[in-house]
Amino acid sequence: MRFCSLILSLVLALVFVACGGSSSDGPKNSVPATPDYTERNKNAMAHIISYDVYSAPLGEANCVYVAPDIVLTPMSWIKGAQKAKLNPIDSKQAFNVYGFSAYNIDDDLVALRVERKVKAENLPPLDTVCPPSAQGLYVLSVNKRKQVISTPVAVDSLGNISPKAVLGTPIYNAKGQIYGISGQNSKAILSTTIRRILPRVNAVHESIYQLRLKSNTVYPDSKTISGFTLHTSMGKISMRLFNETSEYKDNIIRLVTDHFYDSLLVHRVLSNYLIQTGAADSKNAGPDSQVGWQGPGYTIPMHIVPGLFHKRGMVAASKLPQDHNSSNRSDGSQFYIVSGRKFTSKELDDVEKEYHKTFTSAQREAYTTVGGAPYLDGDYTVFAEVTSGMDVVDKIAALPLNGDRPVNDVRVYKATLIRK
Repeated sequence: MRFCSLILSLVLALVFVACGGSSSDGPKNSVPATPDYTERNKNAMAHIISYDVYSAPLGEANCVYVAPDIVLTPMSWIKGAQKAKLNPIDSKQAFNVYGFSAYNIDDDLVALRVERKVKAENLPPLDTVCPPSAQGLYVLSVNKRKQVISTPVAVDSLGNISPKAVLGTPIYNAKGQIYGISGQNSKAILSTTIRRILPRVNAVHESIYQLRLKSNTVYPDSKTISGFTLHTSMGKISMRLFNETSEYKDNIIRLVTDHFYDSLLVHRVLSNYLIQTGAADSKNAGPDSQVGWQGPGYTIPMHIVPGLFHKRGMVAASKLPQDHNSSNRSDGSQFYIVSGRKFTSKELDDVEKEYHKTFTSAQREAYTTVGGAPYLDGDYTVFAEVTSGMDVVDKIAALPLNGDRPVNDVRVYKATLIRK
């Protein structure tokens, strides 16, 4: 009996060591990594930067290799990006991210196929022993002297990493095995979760641009939606979505359902002309921040519909200038509302000559009686119309400006769909 108890004690001790220590909370002072593990695991870790369609940086995080040309990172941060580049942990050399080969929304994981390959012996094994909480763990990082260092961390029973780790950073146990990676809010995504995605990784990959369409959300049928409302700090603006531009209607339904517009600014105002919102970089923008360069990470083909023109109250999709937008596509989320002014027949004649346009009798009637922005016709996709709240649009359009941004921020508290 005493012999059996001794064997059991030895087995428990081995499990204890394999997991990197006890399961109590809080990091230890010693660093459990040995030099050979640090060198190997350094090669298996990398940094990724994502970019939108205009090559503007969107976000960044770490990742870990689980196959010679496959890395894992949280899916949520890279979703919506057009492309991404990978850097080894201790290098600025950039490698292509070809696309994703598997994803799991519930686990917030995506497997990316990358240009830079590592040798099989540089792949740290996935841990199969550790409990949900453990001490004696460590992460790798680069210090100010550009040296790779290991830092002790612990994971508690709720999955919290202490101290917090950069998103996507692999967590290793004392044997150099992958214990997990750092997820959103520095919650650990454990190796048991990681292993669920591996059987789905294959040689085929899609562009990460397609990740924007991956969701567990059940979106409303466009046939049941008539429009949407912006709830701003200056009042409500309601808009009817046109069925003729169905791809834009579907896109707005998705964005509003995903709360994309919540907390964004009305970041651009041209007095008595238009107001604009939908820039992702305006959400946490400071007073002097440059905004208006980021959408959701994708663009939409132009769709000009005869009869839908820039009269007062119309809503159209924004786009970057030609030198930043060679494909002449609309931004995926930014749009403007026309406040405009009235034009005389002579002014419309001049606009036709200068901008090489020909206005219909309906356009001339609208621009001389209601007003609008006739020089924009044919160059931007009109996809909606204000049904109530033009008084709010006019108040915003008359605000004092710093450049083309209101001196005092006008914020979209939330956007809601209007059901039929």
